[in-house]
Amino acid sequence: MTHSFFAGASTNSHADEPQLREYRKQIESLPVTMRPSLNHQLADWDMLFPFEQKQVTAFLHGLDSLTPAQLAAITRPLRDLETKMGVEHWNFSESGDTMENASLLARSEYYAEWRRQVQQVFEAINNNARAEVPVAAKPARLIVLVLPQSLPVDSPSGGKQWDSRMTEFSITGDTGHLCELLLQGHDDVPGIGSILAQDHSTSESDLWLLDADAELADLLPAADRHSACSLNYSLLKPFRDRFLAEVNRVPKNLEASDQVLAEIRREDWDRWWPANLPAQPRLRKFVVDLFLSGNGALIFSNAFVEWAASEALRRARPRIMVARFGLRAKPKPFTGIAIFENQHTVNKLPDVDDPQGSAIDAAILARYIWLAAARYPEQDQTICLCVSEFRNRGCLISPQGKSPDWSHDHPASVEEIHKWLAGQMAV
Repeated sequence: MTHSFFAGASTNSHADEPQLREYRKQIESLPVTMRPSLNHQLADWDMLFPFEQKQVTAFLHGLDSLTPAQLAAITRPLRDLETKMGVEHWNFSESGDTMENASLLARSEYYAEWRRQVQQVFEAINNNARAEVPVAAKPARLIVLVLPQSLPVDSPSGGKQWDSRMTEFSITGDTGHLCELLLQGHDDVPGIGSILAQDHSTSESDLWLLDADAELADLLPAADRHSACSLNYSLLKPFRDRFLAEVNRVPKNLEASDQVLAEIRREDWDRWWPANLPAQPRLRKFVVDLFLSGNGALIFSNAFVEWAASEALRRARPRIMVARFGLRAKPKPFTGIAIFENQHTVNKLPDVDDPQGSAIDAAILARYIWLAAARYPEQDQTICLCVSEFRNRGCLISPQGKSPDWSHDHPASVEEIHKWLAGQMAV
């Protein structure tokens, strides 16, 4: 069971094996039900993104700075609740998150109270850690959401107000050219990858490109590709098909399911990865975790874009994200999409494009990406631009006091949009 209560703090995330052993000793001082998530992250330390490592080290720094009496006072309500729940009699794994752990907790009549108590402990320890960390500069962030020409989307907002700061405006010029400008630059305006490269404090997970089709893969200059987390649903097809076959053999028994899922995570997938995916084990594990989360990302391209974006925001807090939706086929009748059957194998009828359904999906899921970003304090420094290429329209959410004068009556060209966004990110 994954918790998201850690506070992001600017802390040195380097940890060698002696340091990890010390971290594990610290975790043993916590209530039993708090240990699996932390131990799981330590076991996968090298697979965590820099932001995740900073979260863990900041939390453990806060834990280490507490006196035994302070820690006892903070954790006593949770320890008492664990006694009521009978945790000591459970087959509860402390080494990592498992489906059986999640099931045991969820079946308890005290589950809701347990969640509240766990969050209170995390917040108390994190508050102690934050008090000792100096306030760091908050860099500008950018999310670009692209609804391509193939999707008949009238309004990029889907008719809903995403945020009180949102402005909808018209775009002149070829909106399909905007991603190329943003990634490659034009004239004296640099591309977003080049802007990040000039910031020596940036990390290898600060630029994410998420694509339903194969449109973004070749736009980023070769010099910037090694530092980008670039995932493409189309190019992942051989891996997806093989992975889906493995997932479909997971038994319904929880204990057996945990064993099979562990085997899937350990499996060597090298022969199935697309050639364009760089040798980034952390990014590959991200894809495996995403496809095991049971959220539709393995079946639908637009679900893949939305869930990958949401998980990247949660786990990596990238400085820049470009997410491009796409056209999917209509679900075929008499297939088991709900249980993750491969409809292309089960039903031999040819695929039929579904532009209307895809447009509805994309407009809704684009909004979900912003709602995911809005959960985090970084959204105060985040510019979000959603573009409908079909209608040459855009929606912009920008930090207070930084909005350009774009509207229905004052359209912006793609060159103006690129120049303004590049200027904001270079500040």
